[in-house]
Amino acid sequence: MGSINLYKIDSTKLQMFLKTLSKKMLNNGTIDIIKENETFGITLFTSDNQSSKELAWNWVLKEFNQPEINYVTTPKAVMLIEKEDETTYAITFGQAFFMVDAYCDKDFGFNFARKIEFKEIKTTTLTSPNLRRNKIVNTYINYTELDFDSGESFAKLKAKASFPDGFSLFKPALEIGNSIRFSTHDDSLENIVNSIKYIENIIKTVADKHKIPVFSKITDSEYIEHLNLGLSKAVEMNTKIHISELDIVGATEVFNHNDSEFVLKYLKKKKSVMSLSVEELKGFCNENNWNYENVVLNISVVSYYNGESVVTKSVRDMIDYTDDVERCMLSNGKWYKYNDDYLSYLKDSLSEILVEYHSEYDFTSIIHNSFINDKFVTEKFLPEYAGKSVTEIKKALKNKYYAERAFNLLRAENDGFQLFDREAQFIGTTKVEIMDLYKNNTMFAVKFGNSSGKLCYVVDQSLSSLKLYKQKLLPDMPSIDTVCIWIILERKKHIEDNAGKTDINLLDMLMLKNKLDQWKKEVRLQGYRPLIYINYRTT
Repeated sequence: MGSINLYKIDSTKLQMFLKTLSKKMLNNGTIDIIKENETFGITLFTSDNQSSKELAWNWVLKEFNQPEINYVTTPKAVMLIEKEDETTYAITFGQAFFMVDAYCDKDFGFNFARKIEFKEIKTTTLTSPNLRRNKIVNTYINYTELDFDSGESFAKLKAKASFPDGFSLFKPALEIGNSIRFSTHDDSLENIVNSIKYIENIIKTVADKHKIPVFSKITDSEYIEHLNLGLSKAVEMNTKIHISELDIVGATEVFNHNDSEFVLKYLKKKKSVMSLSVEELKGFCNENNWNYENVVLNISVVSYYNGESVVTKSVRDMIDYTDDVERCMLSNGKWYKYNDDYLSYLKDSLSEILVEYHSEYDFTSIIHNSFINDKFVTEKFLPEYAGKSVTEIKKALKNKYYAERAFNLLRAENDGFQLFDREAQFIGTTKVEIMDLYKNNTMFAVKFGNSSGKLCYVVDQSLSSLKLYKQKLLPDMPSIDTVCIWIILERKKHIEDNAGKTDINLLDMLMLKNKLDQWKKEVRLQGYRPLIYINYRTT
C-alpha cells in the first residue's frame, strides 16, 4: 500500500520548479500513460543516495574514544506528472515535500475538500492571524462536522471521506493542506493517473458542500509590489512581526521552535540557533551592528531536520503579517486575500459585542492643554522645574501627563472612575499593571491610537489582567463582572452606521478586529461580559 502526497504545481512557478528539480535531483526517465485519449508524462526524479552526513552527536563518541559515524541521508524522490493541457502535478516521497511546497497551488487541497462528504473528522489545524494562539490543532473522536469559529481559517484537515460504494482508487483517510495525502489500494502509475482524473473531475463538476474559510492567493505582481512596500514601511515603524510557531508544509506539521535547528545568514555572517524567534533575530543583528528594522526581512534562515539541511527561507517568508488597509495577509512568503466566508463570520461575531459611545469622554487638544495649565499652577514650583521658563515647564508637564495619562486622570477626577493607571503590583518578581480604570464592577484597559499596530497592545493587556484576576493573584482587587476595552480613536470621523450606532466593523483595522474577536471569546469563556467603549481624540 503506497502513501501518495499529491501537489498541483502553480502554473506561474512551473519553469522555476523544473529548473530546481533539474538542479537538485537526478532525472530517471519518463513514462507516458495514456488514459481516455489523454497523455500523462510521468518523470521520476531522485536524490543522490550516496550523500552522507556527520552525526550531530559525534562529539559524544569522541569523548569515549569511539570512531565518528557518518550516515546516508534519507532518500527523496519527486514524481512529476505533466498533462497535455499543461497542468502539472507532483508526488513527493521522503522529505522532498520541503522543496515542492514552495511551488504548489495552495488552493488545490481545499478546493477538493469543499466538494466531498466526510464521515469522520480526525484533526483540524486552524490559523488565527495575529493572535497569541496563532495556529490551533484540534483533535476529535466520532465527529463529522467541520468545526471552526470566526477569525479562523483552515491550514490542514485530516479526515475520512465518504466515497461512493465500490470506490477503490484510494482509501478514505485523507490529509489535506497545500497537498492531498492518501493511501492507494493499488501501487501503480495507472492508479495515480486515475486518482488525479477523479480529483480533477470532483473539483470541476461538484458543487461546494462545505464553507471552508481560507485565504485566496494574490497573483497580481503590481499589487504584490504595493503590499511588499507596505510591509517594509510597517517594519521600519517597528511594527511587531510574528514568526509562526507552526507551519503546514504540504500535509505535514512543522514546529519552527523545536522540530529543527537553524542557521541565520546575512552578508557572509552566520549564526546557529536552536529556536527561531524575534529575540534571536535581534541578537544576530546587534552582534553585527546592523539596524534590525532595515535588514530583518532579508535574513536567510536555513532549517535542519534530523541533522539535514532541508529548506532555506528569508525571514520575510516565515512571518505572519496582516495589512489592515488592503485586508491581506502575508503567510509563508505569499500574500493572501481574506475570503468572503472568513470576513462574514468575523463580522457576525464582532456584532455580538456591546459597543458604547459617550460623547462626554471625547478628548481634544483644548482639553489636554487646559489640563496641563491646571497642573502648571500646582506644580510649577517643584524642584525639578527650578530655573526653567514657562514654555519649558509646560513642555515637561506635557511629556509627564501625555494624552492617555491625562485622559485617565480626568476620568478619576471628574467622572467617578477609580484610577489604577501606573499602579503596578508585583507578581513574584514581575511588575504588573492591573488595569487603567475601574467603575461599576468593570475593569477598563485604555488605549489611544489610529492603527492596529498601536491598538492591539490594549487587547493583550486586557487579557493578561483578566488572567491574573481570575487566578486571584492580585491582592485587593475590586469585584468585576465586565471587562471593557476603551479605545480612543485619533480621528474625526466616527464609526457609525446609518442609524447613528457605533459599529466596530466599520474600522479599517483587520488585525485589531481579529484580536477583539478572540478577546470576546476568552472574556466570555472566563464568565464575564465583554464591552467596548469608543471615543475620539481630535485637535
